Amino acid sequence: MSTTSGARHSKPGMLRIIATSSLGTMLEYYDFFVYVALTSTLTHLFLPSTDRTVAAMAGVATFGIAYVARPLGTIIFSPMADRIGRKKTFVITLAIMGIATVGIGCLPTYAMAGLLAPIGLIALRVVQGIALGGEYGSAVVYVMEHAPAGRKGMATSVLQSTASLGLLLALAIVSALKFALDAAAFESWGWRVPFLISAPIVAVATWIRLGMKETPVFAEMKEAGRLSKSPLQDTLSSATSWKAILVAMFGAQGGTSVSLYTSIVYMLYFLQNVLKVDPSRANLCLGVAIVVAAPLYPAFGRLSDAIGRARVMLIGIVLWIVAAYPAFAGIRTNALAGGWVTVTLLVALLAVLTAMIMAPLPAFIAECFPPQSRTTGFGLSQQLGNVLFGGFLPLISLSLVNLTGNPLAGVGYSIVSLLPCLAVTYFWGLRQDRLIRQRHYEVQCASPADTAQLPVR
Repeated sequence: MSTTSGARHSKPGMLRIIATSSLGTMLEYYDFFVYVALTSTLTHLFLPSTDRTVAAMAGVATFGIAYVARPLGTIIFSPMADRIGRKKTFVITLAIMGIATVGIGCLPTYAMAGLLAPIGLIALRVVQGIALGGEYGSAVVYVMEHAPAGRKGMATSVLQSTASLGLLLALAIVSALKFALDAAAFESWGWRVPFLISAPIVAVATWIRLGMKETPVFAEMKEAGRLSKSPLQDTLSSATSWKAILVAMFGAQGGTSVSLYTSIVYMLYFLQNVLKVDPSRANLCLGVAIVVAAPLYPAFGRLSDAIGRARVMLIGIVLWIVAAYPAFAGIRTNALAGGWVTVTLLVALLAVLTAMIMAPLPAFIAECFPPQSRTTGFGLSQQLGNVLFGGFLPLISLSLVNLTGNPLAGVGYSIVSLLPCLAVTYFWGLRQDRLIRQRHYEVQCASPADTAQLPVR
């Protein structure tokens, strides 16, 4: 996008764009992560087993299955966003996510329907994965293409906080229900409520999104007849795009997936399944950590606007690697001793470092692709990286703990997984960041006549 078109958007308009986009994305993550908050209950009701370890592993595996479906969502919806518009696409994905989530709330349990119950649960989790795979890239590109030059990192970083906030909302609702209901009532019907309340919330969010305008970049391309007829083919046939995808997958996106799914998602399983912490207390510790980290996303995003995306992510990856093992060890020691303040502070430390890695990522990836196939390139980079590094990380980590008998084996796996991400970000991410910043500088310095010949950004 040209700097002049970006500058025309007033601050209140930009704040509204960020808020409405983030609200819908947070609700999609809520729908996706409410399964995490209810894993033990859903495992008992849908995946019964006399072996508690096997049951727990099956529940975590069902979480990972949804990640396998996310690239399919990208293949379906991201090219659609590049062809028909960013806004139209994330309205569709939001509706699909809402339908799948309500569907889970209506499923019969294993005691009612036998094998049909887990089959239905897995099928709807796959639909959720498809919807989220198409949603996030469209939302990021929508915000980025509205944001003025020099503020794209800060604007898109808010969307990165929606994953943690969606999980926080799920934890809060589930905890409130468990507090208000006795165990029998919660297991009988209370577990359905977090899924069913998604219906009115998604309806309101969809209505809000229908009132949003398309991005100026997409509108300019459509008016000029420069939209791609086959953005997926354009991306897959471009060596430059493949380089950007691989750098993101094994670098920045890999680092984001490992840190997020270790510090937030696996942390919950670590507290509840490994350390046997009461679920309500575990939810509280993680919830406080998420609240502490959430305001720092735009701060780290703004820092990336000033000193470079890859540099901020690289510093975050290094600090996370250094802090992770001592933090998990400290969490284990203090959880056994009842030192819950220290446990919460250590969880919050990892959540803050995760925010540092995550915040610059959307702008970093999106800036690597031309606007005609930007959503497609972003979606492939993010979802392939998520599948490779994030989706099955909780399952692998818990498996290592059970195989070795070492409660800290899982975090050791995460640290090892981050090492290639560190190397790729250092050797290729920094270079790619410099090239992007140089290109933006050339656009800003170009004369009006030259600027007219440059591609829309």
